[in-house]
Amino acid sequence: MGALNERRVTSLVLVLIAAALLSNTYGQQYAELGGAFSPMFFPRIILWMWLLIATLDLVAELVKRRETDKPEVLRVVIIAVSTVIFLWSMTRLGFFLSAVPFTALVLITLNARNPLPLIAVSVGVPMALVALFNHVLVLPLPTSPFAWWF
Repeated sequence: MGALNERRVTSLVLVLIAAALLSNTYGQQYAELGGAFSPMFFPRIILWMWLLIATLDLVAELVKRRETDKPEVLRVVIIAVSTVIFLWSMTRLGFFLSAVPFTALVLITLNARNPLPLIAVSVGVPMALVALFNHVLVLPLPTSPFAWWF
């Protein structure tokens, strides 16, 4: 199977986070509106896709027989902890205000140092997701307690 490397640790952490989040969507009580009207319908689809892709990535990494340098576990821990903090803060600060620092932190952790693309992606991707979900798909993301538009 090979030695432990950063890709394998990252894949395993992503599988575990996806599985934990997915397990939290089951067993909760909602109005009996039917499956597609449940507030958990869309998040479950996304979490199942995340779990599937992360599992495939983990299997692909385990099958590879390449040796790499020592794993950078600190990088994996920073991203995993920041994901948990992002999910917690999203319910209190809204999606946009939580996603901007989360995206910036992940990009910096992954060695994206050029400030212009860093700021553009950190603000642009959450802004595009808010526009997509709130206005196109009409599936509102959590909003900020400070302003309704983000």
